Amino acid sequence: MIDIISEIIRLSDKYGEEFNWGVVPKENGFVEALKKEVNISQYDDVKAIARSYSCDDVLFLLDNNIYRIYHLTYSMKNINGFPRYIEFFDVKKVVDYIENQFIEEYL
Repeated sequence: MIDIISEIIRLSDKYGEEFNWGVVPKENGFVEALKKEVNISQYDDVKAIARSYSCDDVLFLLDNNIYRIYHLTYSMKNINGFPRYIEFFDVKKVVDYIENQFIEEYL
């Protein structure tokens, strides 16, 4: 099984200071920010795992089986369709997405 935190750290080591994602500490305000923007009450367990330093994307784990990268808006009144998110059910696909996005946008 692939550990998402180890993979984010691996990518950071691979690309160095230019890499724009990092692991967030267990105590952070991202879950509370997400709750202000979208109703996530259907999930029993929501964790913020990592974030992009170059935009407002945050990787969340929902009920230990759904990964979502939300683009937080930090707004209480979002129009329909916001905040945007990308959903994954496979850790490898999450890691591939983050790495490919970095390569396409920053290298």
